[in-house]
Amino acid sequence: SLQVPAGLTIYWFVSNIFSLSQSLIVKAYYAANPPEIELPDYWESLDDLENMTPEEKRKAAEAGINAGPSFNDLIDEANNHLVVKRPPLRYESDAWGRVLASESTSIPSQLEEWVSKAPPSVPEPIEIPAELSSAATAAESAEVRP
Repeated sequence: SLQVPAGLTIYWFVSNIFSLSQSLIVKAYYAANPPEIELPDYWESLDDLENMTPEEKRKAAEAGINAGPSFNDLIDEANNHLVVKRPPLRYESDAWGRVLASESTSIPSQLEEWVSKAPPSVPEPIEIPAELSSAATAAESAEVRP
């Protein structure tokens, strides 16, 4: 059977009685004197994050409340992201045209190849492998929302 020294048993009982009495006293105090909690103006709009103003979202973020997109929202956006094919902005810039037309411009030898080559083609969008999209679906179904 279990053998415990008498001093340890006394300590255990005294410690438990002290903890129990302390928690009961604190609960009784707050039941008799409930604290006044002033909720911020944006508190009511936390249930509907899409309709929050940017200022309300900023204040909620400062208070430590997550008012941004959830992980599932980010995954949905990544899965449905539209890639627009367009050349880099420097090729459409007037300043870039003046630099290329200017003969007094000295281009370092290490960068001559980069400056003189034609605009690169924009890569095709990458397809998400089935393993990753099924993992995202599993993550969505596993998330528990209150």
